[in-house]
Amino acid sequence: MLSETMTPGDQHIAQIVHVAIYDHPHGTDVRVFLDRDGALNWRTGIAREWWSNAWDDDPPPDEEIGEEYFNRMLDRGDEFFSIQLCDLDAGDHASADPPLPTLRSDSGGALC
Repeated sequence: MLSETMTPGDQHIAQIVHVAIYDHPHGTDVRVFLDRDGALNWRTGIAREWWSNAWDDDPPPDEEIGEEYFNRMLDRGDEFFSIQLCDLDAGDHASADPPLPTLRSDSGGALC
C-alpha cells in the first residue's frame, strides 16, 4: 500500500486521464489524453484512415465514423477500442514507500 503521508512542502495534485486502448491484429496501441474528446478524436482518425481497407461502402461523417467503424470491427472480432478513466497522482512529494519496479513487455515497452 502506498503512503499518503505528506510533508508541508508537498503538493498532492490528482488528475483524471483518459487511457485509450486500440487493439488490432498487429498489436495494441495505448495513448493517454487529458480529456475524452482527445481520445475520441484519435478513434475518429483511426477509423478514417482504415475505413476503405475494411469496407467498400462510403464512410459516414466524422461525427459517426469512429463509433460505426469499431462497432463493425467488434462484429468481426478484429479490432477493439476502449477508453479507461484513470487517476494520475501528479503530486510533487517523495513517497515513504520504496519505488515499485517498472514492468516491461518482451518488446521493451512498458505495460499498463
